Amino acid sequence: MSLLVAGLHGEDLQQIFYTGQMASKQLLKTLGSNMKKFMQKKDIKGAIEFCSQNAYRLTEEVNQKLGENISIKRISLKFRNPLNKPTKTEAKILFQLENTKSAVLTKVADGTYKFYQPLRINKPVCLKCHGDDKNLNKQAYKIIEQKYPQDKAVDYKLGDLRAIIEIEISQTSMTNKLTKLINKKYLF
Repeated sequence: MSLLVAGLHGEDLQQIFYTGQMASKQLLKTLGSNMKKFMQKKDIKGAIEFCSQNAYRLTEEVNQKLGENISIKRISLKFRNPLNKPTKTEAKILFQLENTKSAVLTKVADGTYKFYQPLRINKPVCLKCHGDDKNLNKQAYKIIEQKYPQDKAVDYKLGDLRAIIEIEISQTSMTNKLTKLINKKYLF
C-alpha cells in the first residue's frame, strides 16, 4: 500500500518517491555496513557498542549529505534510544505500516512531503538484541540495559515492524541536490 498524493504531476510524484527510496537506502547501507563490521570484529557486544555510540551520529551524517531540504530519521513505537520516539502523528503512521512492507508518501504542506520506509526484523541475528526471551542474548541485553535503562526495543519476531525511516522532502530543492548525489554515487 502506497499513499499517493493528489495534485502533482506523475513525474514529480515519482521523483519525490524515488528520492525517499534512495535516501532510505543510503541510511540502511551506511548503518548496515558499519554494523556488520563491528559484529565481525567484536561479535554482538561490538554491535551494541556501535549502535549506542555511532548509529545516531551516522544518521546525522547521512542527513547532512542529503542536503538541507531533505531530512532523515528513524522512529519506533518500541524505541531503544529516546531520540527515536515518535510524535503522535508518527505513531499513527507506524500503526498503519504494521501490516505492510510498502513505503508510504504523504503530503504535509505545500511542497513538503514525508516518505516512510518500514524497517522490519528480517534476519535472525537481529533477534539477539531485539528478540523475546527465547532469542535474546542475555549477556548482550545486560549491556543494553546499562546503556538504555528505558529500553523498549525487545520482544520482536522475524518479520515484525521494528521502526520506520522517515524522510522529509522539500520538493523545490530535492531534485537538484539528491539527483547530483545519486548520479555521483551510482553512475560513476
